Amino acid sequence: MEAPQSETSPPVRTTPSVPKMPPAEPLISDSVKTVLIFLLIIAVGYLLYDNYQYQGRTQTELTKLKGGLEALENKGKAAEAKISTVKGELQEAVGSTKAEIKKTAQQIQVQGQKTKDEFTQALATKADASQVHSQVQAAKQEAEARIGQVSSEVGGVKTEVGTVKSDLATTKRDLEGTQRQLIDVRENLTAAVAKNASELSQLRLKGERDYFEFEIPKKDQIIKIEDIRVILTKTDPKKGKYNLAILVDDNKLEKKDRVLNEPIQFLVGRNRLRYEMVVNWVQKEKAGGYLSIPKDKALSAERPAK
Repeated sequence: MEAPQSETSPPVRTTPSVPKMPPAEPLISDSVKTVLIFLLIIAVGYLLYDNYQYQGRTQTELTKLKGGLEALENKGKAAEAKISTVKGELQEAVGSTKAEIKKTAQQIQVQGQKTKDEFTQALATKADASQVHSQVQAAKQEAEARIGQVSSEVGGVKTEVGTVKSDLATTKRDLEGTQRQLIDVRENLTAAVAKNASELSQLRLKGERDYFEFEIPKKDQIIKIEDIRVILTKTDPKKGKYNLAILVDDNKLEKKDRVLNEPIQFLVGRNRLRYEMVVNWVQKEKAGGYLSIPKDKALSAERPAK
């Protein structure tokens, strides 16, 4: 008989063990991170402080510029008032002198007629010749005195007219100087216009005004930009021109044949804040640019609240 075969168990498979890798060391140590964070905080603080100082200087310069503009406007108004006063005084003096001359001439005519009548009467009554002669001489002297007085007054008026002409010439020169100064100020304001995104970023860094970029996607469509509304009515990409309407304070401001990068200024609200709109690009059916609004509403108000 054959011996029974013994049942053998299947061999056990063992998984080879994988050696553990040591933890990777960090590229930057904690101490270096701490130093970098500290340096970053210092740099941010310095930038904030420098920006605060720059805003203060810019605000001071803006205040001085506004004060200069107000002084120039007051000077122009004072010059206009002076011209009006001098003109009125001159007209009054000339009118008074004409009336006095006319009155004196009438008096001379009446006196002459009176003297003539007296002389005729004296001859008719055969009065003393010496007495008649004396009366005639007295009347003649009085008439000559009145004529001399009128001539003196006319000479005074001529002198006063010459003085007024000199004052008018001086005032005209002052007004011309004021106009030149206003033109210089206007040119300085126009120079602060951004023509692209980079220049607009530089204006934002000054911190004087808020700038809001906009795009009008379609003509004859109302677009709201902050507290105003704008309608693009015409575009001419070849010439870089456009027409638009601004709806503000229940008014419609038509702006026609405007060119790119040309500042459009208008007053808004009861305090008359000066807004400025600049269109930087224009296409067949749309245009885009930015709206500039003063940050300090109280300082920028051209009609302060009562």
